[in-house]
Amino acid sequence: MWNLKNKVVVITGATNGIGKAALFEIAKHGPRLFITYRNKRRTKDLLFKLRKINSNLKIELVYCDFSYQSSIRECAKEISLKTKEVDVLINNAGVFNIKYYETLEGIENTFAVNHLGYFLFTNLLLNKMTAYKETRIINVASEAHNSLAKLNWKDMNFCKNYGKGINAYAQSKLSNLMFTRLLSLKVARNNISVNALDPGVISTGIGDQSRSFLGKIANLLLVTPFSKSSKDGAASIIYLSTEDYAFVTGEYFIDCKRAEASSYSHDLSEAKKLWDLSEKLVGEKFSF
Repeated sequence: MWNLKNKVVVITGATNGIGKAALFEIAKHGPRLFITYRNKRRTKDLLFKLRKINSNLKIELVYCDFSYQSSIRECAKEISLKTKEVDVLINNAGVFNIKYYETLEGIENTFAVNHLGYFLFTNLLLNKMTAYKETRIINVASEAHNSLAKLNWKDMNFCKNYGKGINAYAQSKLSNLMFTRLLSLKVARNNISVNALDPGVISTGIGDQSRSFLGKIANLLLVTPFSKSSKDGAASIIYLSTEDYAFVTGEYFIDCKRAEASSYSHDLSEAKKLWDLSEKLVGEKFSF
């Protein structure tokens, strides 16, 4: 096992679903935890259960709504002020919308939360991860990326073909993989590993983040009957966070094993194009 005791672990979207399941397992190793939350009501129960696992855990709860870039920046700033280093960053917060929404910046909400949220939050914390020792970035992606052949460059918001949101969701998850591949190359010399995973079909609160009542019902009726438990879905997150594997980076995991993602997700020229667009959408250049 990779010793997490007293290491700093940042995990997003951990108040329910697979993030919560992963958090409880990781907490057993005694790290210092930074947990982002959006629903304050859930944090009281979360803290109570974490204290039962380990009464000596160091826990910081930091508010973040990943649909607002200002909130992401405030969250990253607060974490940066409270710790000198981050050893593990788990990007797990996500959303599935069956109705079309835009953020204040005019970006389709699913892409903004699921991709730009990872992109901006990670880049803002990277200066806390560059060290002589190994640090890890873990991105929760999805096999749903395979349902989209390539990024929809002509209409990234899917204004003309939103359907029930599956195209936008698939694009965001494809973006997660492309971001993972390119970032892994950019930071490998800094001893930072960057890997992605598919948790499988999970009955989680991802539908709860949909602003639509129908989104919640769709999650209940369409996803739940075919889903894994949250604990099973969290297995690859736990594996990538705690196992003492040889330095592996830029890979995609399913059920704790390396898996093959779509060939398009390996296209570095397209990944670079996505990176440039992402910088433009968040209004900031990032260099290493």
